[in-house]
Amino acid sequence: MRLHKIGTIAAALMAAATLVAPPSSASFAIGNYDLLTNRYTRASWFWFVSLCIPEKNPDCLNVAARPRLAYYQYYESKVWLVDGRYTFTVDVPDGLQCPGHVMPTRETYSWDANTLFGTIDSKYNVGCFNGPPGTQFWTFKLQRL
Repeated sequence: MRLHKIGTIAAALMAAATLVAPPSSASFAIGNYDLLTNRYTRASWFWFVSLCIPEKNPDCLNVAARPRLAYYQYYESKVWLVDGRYTFTVDVPDGLQCPGHVMPTRETYSWDANTLFGTIDSKYNVGCFNGPPGTQFWTFKLQRL
């Protein structure tokens, strides 16, 4: 019974989300997205995209990223539309996957508001096994669920 209520509420929220218009300069809208990327080999991610609160600015959205595997960390950030691209930077505690351990990274996600193709620029101050600082680069595509 309780799961039925939760499902009903979730369906109502998703239906309401489809009624909110995207920013006039973009086709990207609030809702749920699959993050299709070459960034991860063992996990996949989905994003819940909602309006920024308290800003309520049409060029600001909030991304809450959730892994489909429990051992990866959640992340969340406000994203801003500038010159047709959405961008956000987030600290990821387990962004650098080393043999036997993980290291933190600072990752910048940027994507075209219309095509939904983007890049991930991942920087780290210390590499695996106390290696030098570095940068890794991946691509992604957002697919509406």
